[in-house]
Amino acid sequence: MRSRSINFDEGLLQEDKVYAVGTNDGKEFRRVVYGGTRLMNGKPMMIFKTEDNLQLSVNPSFHTYTLEEIQTEEDQQKGG
Repeated sequence: MRSRSINFDEGLLQEDKVYAVGTNDGKEFRRVVYGGTRLMNGKPMMIFKTEDNLQLSVNPSFHTYTLEEIQTEEDQQKGG
């Protein structure tokens, strides 16, 4: 019998978009850019980049919410 992999990722997060991310311990990370999902020790991790160009890895099981941060025209002109 062949095992099947079930993909529960429905593509809610879009790469290169800006988000605010919250975790179940009350931490919040604002204005982070989603870079995709990568495996760490066999577990999928959501990868974000901060404004300071630091990498933030979030385990989906500790993740509580994600808000898309809409950029205004002014933000885009500033390069943000």
